Amino acid sequence: MQADDLHLTQRLAQGDDAAFEAIVAAHQDVIVRLARTITGDDSAAHDAAQEAFIRLWRNPRAFVGGSLRAWLCAVARNLALNELRGGKRRALRHDRREASDAPTPPPMKAEDREKLAQVRTFIETLPEQERSALLLYAVEGLDQTEVAQALGTSPAAVKQAVLSARKKLREQFGE
Repeated sequence: MQADDLHLTQRLAQGDDAAFEAIVAAHQDVIVRLARTITGDDSAAHDAAQEAFIRLWRNPRAFVGGSLRAWLCAVARNLALNELRGGKRRALRHDRREASDAPTPPPMKAEDREKLAQVRTFIETLPEQERSALLLYAVEGLDQTEVAQALGTSPAAVKQAVLSARKKLREQFGE
């Protein structure tokens, strides 16, 4: 995939719109989900993801190799954090998350829905680095090196953040 990423960005640099569309199609969902975990807001998440893709489109040579997904995650993460630091959406964070028009999941037992809601709520209370590392690694399936690149840290720090987050989940839920 990394060779494909480099090839697509090279095609993008040559003005190939289809390459850009392929990049967006391959990575958009992950980038939006990461930004949403940081901002807690669908609109801000989509804005951060869109801006990350625009930055790649404007300067495809900024990506010099490695994992394009991790590179895009890093850009979107920084944009989402800047959004939070600006304080533009803090007051709306919780309300918008509850009102989001996310797709309806398949039916679950009431106790499973309650447990899932408790886990999600608990994950939101984790420090940003642990929450982001856990979601990128365990949910999105990025490897530790890609997560490290996306979060601007080392693979060892990612490993520690994921272990710490999992330990806290086990302590909270006894599993």
